[in-house]
Amino acid sequence: MSDKGLFVRGSTGLVREAGFVDAVSVNVANMSVGAALGTVGFTLASLPSVSGVNLVAASIIAFTLSIPQIITYTTLTKHIPRTGGDYVWVSRLLGPRFTWLVVGLVVGFIIESLAYYALIAIAGVGQLGTMLSTLGINISFTPLEVIGIGILYFAIVVFVNIMGTKYGIRLMTVLTIASIVTLFLALAVLYVVPKSVVISRVSSLLPSGVTYSKVASQYTGPYFALGPTIMMLPFFAIYIYPWLQAAPAIASEIKSRRAINWNLPTSAVLSMIMVTLGFAAMYYSMGFRFSTMAMANGYVNFWSAAMVASGNVVLAWIIGIGSVLWYLAVLAYGAIVIVRYLFALSFDRILPEFFSYVSPRLRSPVYAHLFDLVITAALIASAEALYSTFSSLYGAVVEALIYFALVGVAAAVAAILNKVKLSRGVRVTLAVASILMVGVMGYISYQFLEYPSIWGGNPLAYGVEIGAVLVGIAIYFIARHINLRRGLDISLVFMEIPPE
Repeated sequence: MSDKGLFVRGSTGLVREAGFVDAVSVNVANMSVGAALGTVGFTLASLPSVSGVNLVAASIIAFTLSIPQIITYTTLTKHIPRTGGDYVWVSRLLGPRFTWLVVGLVVGFIIESLAYYALIAIAGVGQLGTMLSTLGINISFTPLEVIGIGILYFAIVVFVNIMGTKYGIRLMTVLTIASIVTLFLALAVLYVVPKSVVISRVSSLLPSGVTYSKVASQYTGPYFALGPTIMMLPFFAIYIYPWLQAAPAIASEIKSRRAINWNLPTSAVLSMIMVTLGFAAMYYSMGFRFSTMAMANGYVNFWSAAMVASGNVVLAWIIGIGSVLWYLAVLAYGAIVIVRYLFALSFDRILPEFFSYVSPRLRSPVYAHLFDLVITAALIASAEALYSTFSSLYGAVVEALIYFALVGVAAAVAAILNKVKLSRGVRVTLAVASILMVGVMGYISYQFLEYPSIWGGNPLAYGVEIGAVLVGIAIYFIARHINLRRGLDISLVFMEIPPE
């Protein structure tokens, strides 16, 4: 390490491997549409009442509320395309005075993301079991098996990334595209097969003695009520709409300016279309009342409904495999993106230098990937062993929402004080969008905290995040002390945009 340079070295050493399709794919994987369609029943079951909850309307409302964030992230990605994305924006726009807070929240965000990957790995094992049972292969997994399979899922994608960044990106893109194709295949089944046939075939998934009419009759209330529908906003915050940081985090590895400019709007709209059509397809093919109660009781989800509705073994297998691939795609994006945050912190001399080490042969940040695997594996084991449910880590999302709110604050400061060279029109748009973004993140955070029994407010989730933020703050002051002894004030780092 050179003690004279602000950064660990003069360039990141990472190579531009990602095209437009890769950039869109990493965002779509980040937004976890397939996982949301498969697991929404767990949330419906936790609500005090599902009366008036309309998932199509909730999706549209949640997307509308995400538009300020889409504008904010797109604008900043265009003007500051660096490894680490929003971490670089916030730390530079707020400046050295607030670096301790930024680092604390970023470390908390990293751990929250790893907790989310643990959640997805556990849910992916559950979807595997659902797929097999729907196909007539009855199997149940013990907690130890869930832990083992979940860790195996993540280990596979991590080791592919270790073998080379381009392989990790290609794996993520292939998994995401395959997942999207199977989702549209499932949509086609639910929209094309006659409703009476779908209902007849889906009825085979119901327990003995339970009928379609009996399930449908359990629902009472309107097709839509604003209050209950808005109660579902945290669900979309857990899975889909705020998760726009993936491509910005690898922006310095994206090949073209077109890909940098358009990947976020494209992926956000595509994800909105897929998840909204998914819920609409269930309402259309099976009826609103039955779909709501069947999901809330755990009888059926989007994927199992499409599999049996197809009436074709080959199609059922394809859709079933695609449903599991969605979870693997999320893990594949995670193995790429969160390592970029570790890399950026190391590049700024906050974390040890080995986190930003790039293997000359593999062109991959090997040690950062291994750290990612170890921490995520521990969280998978903790969530399953202590709570035996993937929703036990839902509450950790609050920290991410607070972090996103801080991004909004930094963007507002940049626009109002003209810290980034922008035209007057762009400055005004960014200022308005970022302020609205802060308000949205604040409101959804309130929903999480107001209803902890629904949204995973437990000692594991909150403890992990509070501890991570405190550790992050401590890491900053320790790093500053160590570097001062070497003659370098790292606060100066946060007055400069890092090299590509």
